[in-house]
Amino acid sequence: MRFKSPVSISGFTLVELVVIIVVLGILAAIAIPKLFSVTEEAEKAAVNSMVGSLESALGNYTAKQFVQGGSIAVHNPFDELSNTPSNYKGSNDPVTIANTPNGNWSWRPTGNWIMYNPKANITGGWLNGGERFIIYQVQVVTDGTDTVGVKLTTTPAYTYTW
Repeated sequence: MRFKSPVSISGFTLVELVVIIVVLGILAAIAIPKLFSVTEEAEKAAVNSMVGSLESALGNYTAKQFVQGGSIAVHNPFDELSNTPSNYKGSNDPVTIANTPNGNWSWRPTGNWIMYNPKANITGGWLNGGERFIIYQVQVVTDGTDTVGVKLTTTPAYTYTW
């Protein structure tokens, strides 16, 4: 004697599952490269924005020192920002991937360098421990023998491209 189950059990066939997996694979192959490109462009913009903010902070520092009659000296430009970014890891000497992980900034007092460890791959920059860092040096601006300001620069040896 056969008994029929009042509830029928149904599911996907193997062919339907394979078709769904193939469609998802095609969508992933199209979407993932575009997602990485967008995040790399966002990182480039964030780095350029931070460098601009640091240059502006150094300009404000110079003006303040001039008005107050103080001396102008090379120092950490992050100290001049009203809001220190959350990805600033402070003063580190030496700067390594351990104290400045991907996506973070550090100040290296030896040499007066601001350093960024990018998430995306770059060509050039400063190579340390297998990681390439974006670095800018804080230097004085002189007019003859007078120090008239401070600026961010990078040397040809440390230029980088994304």
